Amino acid sequence: MLEHRGWLAEGRIVDCFAGTGALGIEALSRGASGAIFVESSSVVVRTLRQNLDAAGVSDRASVMPMDVARALRALGREGVRVDGVLADPPYHQGWAQRVVEAVTASEVLSEQGWIAIEHASDETCEPRGDLVAVATRRHGSTTLTLLARPDGAA
Repeated sequence: MLEHRGWLAEGRIVDCFAGTGALGIEALSRGASGAIFVESSSVVVRTLRQNLDAAGVSDRASVMPMDVARALRALGREGVRVDGVLADPPYHQGWAQRVVEAVTASEVLSEQGWIAIEHASDETCEPRGDLVAVATRRHGSTTLTLLARPDGAA
């Protein structure tokens, strides 16, 4: 869905709750120019770094070994701007909405920025700030919600 919209082409992304890095590595393989991987588990970070090396994308990736809210605040304070945010947070813990709020508060999104968030279908994932929902796809108990600024929704 992201590639079809042209959202990955040469864009810089943040992969929140990166885990093994599958989403961010896929984005890099489909045209993203760079990715920031955010993962709080030190055990998982080791695997993530190994996967980045194995995929040959370490030169276009950085890893922030901390929780998502803290990482987004730090990126915002540093003036980092990204084109997109990928998030697959733990279900039923309120993270889907908190990610949207943290991204909005941090001001890390570029003018054409977007968020792609996977969440439980019974969880809320409402737009904040100047973001709007541009697509929602439900697959059983899982939903993918795409949020973007109106200018970036075309």
